[in-house]
Order: sequence, then structure tokens, then C-alpha cells
Amino acid sequence: MGCLHELRPRGDRHRAAHFVLAGVLLAAPAPESNADAQSLLDRTPNVSGTWALPGWSPLFAFTHRFELVAGGDELINVPTLQLAIGIPAPRSFGLAAGVDFTSNGESVPARVGGNETQWWLRLMLPSASRFHYALTGAYNTAARSLDAAAGVRADMGRLTLVAEARGFTDRFGNGSGGAAALGASLRLTEYLALQGDYGSAFTNEIGDPWSAGLAVAIPGSPHTFSLHATNVGATTLQGASREKVLGPRDVRYGFVFTVPFGGAERWRRVLAGDPEPADASRTGDRGDTTAVSIKNLAFAPASIRIQVGTVVEWRNDDPIVHTVNARSGSWKSDSLSPGERWSHRFTEPGRYEYYCEPHPVMRGVVEVVGGTGLRVRG
Repeated sequence: MGCLHELRPRGDRHRAAHFVLAGVLLAAPAPESNADAQSLLDRTPNVSGTWALPGWSPLFAFTHRFELVAGGDELINVPTLQLAIGIPAPRSFGLAAGVDFTSNGESVPARVGGNETQWWLRLMLPSASRFHYALTGAYNTAARSLDAAAGVRADMGRLTLVAEARGFTDRFGNGSGGAAALGASLRLTEYLALQGDYGSAFTNEIGDPWSAGLAVAIPGSPHTFSLHATNVGATTLQGASREKVLGPRDVRYGFVFTVPFGGAERWRRVLAGDPEPADASRTGDRGDTTAVSIKNLAFAPASIRIQVGTVVEWRNDDPIVHTVNARSGSWKSDSLSPGERWSHRFTEPGRYEYYCEPHPVMRGVVEVVGGTGLRVRG
């Protein structure tokens, strides 16, 4: 059993900078296309993010936060289990539904230490270049509150910025209200990122939530893991919007582990082996197929020259999700999990530039020759 931590009043917190940055991010250009962002390297411990899942693809995530009490021989544990599944949606959108279950919930002071369940539905909107957007609706059983969040993610090379505005019909059991959070993730390598976030519920009666940590993409798998310090317990929209209540210490430590199970194609390969893909080049005029590997956050080779009618097949050899998107918007792949392939047959000459939507610094070019000559297609 942990002791009850007294709520501490705070003075003015100089939040003007928060509103300015949130306004800049939320006023980003109008969206055009979509991508998935399941990786912990693309979101921070206390910001739910803009990720969705491919249709019927399940995900399990486990968050565990703890602190030592009673001379170091007792723990206060705040585990959160998340189950989610992708729902088929139009090509430029993403849709996922899920449930977050927490014991030792702290969102509502009158029910501290009880169970807290959040049922949620997230719509990932079409994105514009480096900007990604999502809307989340939820119901929190502890607060008996309808909750909502609008999130945005900005990919700026190795730096990812995230922002989230939240609203509640019953915030912490004290009536309607709002909250906001800002975060950043800096990729040190393709597998490591330093990250942190800071938020506010715009009230002096509770402390402002924060976190800082290290996120890891596990090589050879779609799983991600993070170690972090925070002053927050549950990762529900309400729990992540306030300072913790249980325990005498100012800081908790914890980890997050995500397990995306992949879609039907991945399980077909697991159960039936990984046969060679069908010869898509049979539909081509020249009967050729050219392979491009997606590896180490790059297309290899980045530039290829092919004949009209050739099929180009991309294979994701990275441990994270990628896409293949024409710069002109004329064609795009679905989200490619590790090991998945996608093919496109080029029937007209031209220069076709493409990129990875979750990682816009990844770029490639396909030059198609033959027919009436080479034209720039983008």
C-alpha cells in the first residue's frame, strides 16, 4: 500500500509559450495523405500520438511505472495495458479502436487507487508532407467522462515534434475542462531516440505532467521499447494530463513495450512460410522486375533506370513501418511492416520521384525510358 500524496498548489506557470507552439503546430497546412506511426520513436511517453493501424491488425502495449516507498523495500506500481486493432478505412485515412486498463488509477482523487479504463477510437487524418494529424474520442470509466484529443506530429528530419489538445466533460471529477501537451523526439540513430514532453491542465491545484526518456526500436522486429522518468501514472488522456497522486516521491520511473502483431499477410507468411512473390512482371510490356530494398532508413538503390512496362518491387528490410509514395500523389503503397513487399508497374516513360511518408528524408527516383520519350512525372 502506498501513502496518499498531498495535492500541491502551484503559482503561475507562464504558459504563453505553450499556446504559441501549439498554435503553430495545429495551424499546419491542410492535409493530403496518410501514414501509420506506431513506433515509440515517433511519440513521447505522455502524448498518445497520431498513429493508427492497418485494417484488422492488432497491437498490444504495456506501460509500467513505479516508485520506491517505505525505505526502498516496497513499490507503488501503476501498470497500463493497451489492446488496439485497426479498422479498415479509406486509403488516405487510418482508424483504430482500443482499450487502456490501469490499476492504481489517479485521474480522479475520490477514486485514487482504483481501476481506470479508457475506451477509445482514433481517426488518423490525411497528412501533408511532414505533418500528421489525428482525432481521438474516448470514455473514461473512473471519471465517467467523455474525452477527446486532437493531435499533430511534425517530422523534421531527425527531430519529431508532437502536440495534443485535450478536452473532458468531467476533468478529474471536477467538471468540464481541458489540457494540452507538447513533446519532442530526437533520433540519435535509426534505432535510438531521446525524447520528452511537458503538459498542463491549466489549473493551479495540480502539478504539470512531464516525462523524459530513451526510446529504442528493436532491430529485426516491429517492436519498440522506451525507458523514461515522469511524474505521471496512467497513460490515459486524463491520467497523462495531471501529476501523480500516490506516493511520496516527485519522480516515477517506467517503461513502455509495444507489440504490433501485423496483418493477415504477415501471418500468412509466418504460417505458410515466405514464398517468392508472384511474378508481377508478366503483366509488363518488357517482362522485367526490378527490386528496391528499404533498409537503414533509405531506399537502395535510391535511383533506378528501367524500361516502360517494368515492375518495381519494394521490400521493407527495416524493423519499422515505411511507405512508398509518389511525389505527385499519383500512386502510393499501404504501410509496409517489416518484411512486406509492394509492387508498381510503370507503363509510361518519365521521371518518378517518391518518398517514405513517415520518414520524408527518405527519397528515391525511378526513371522510365522507352515509348515516346522521357518525361518528368514526379
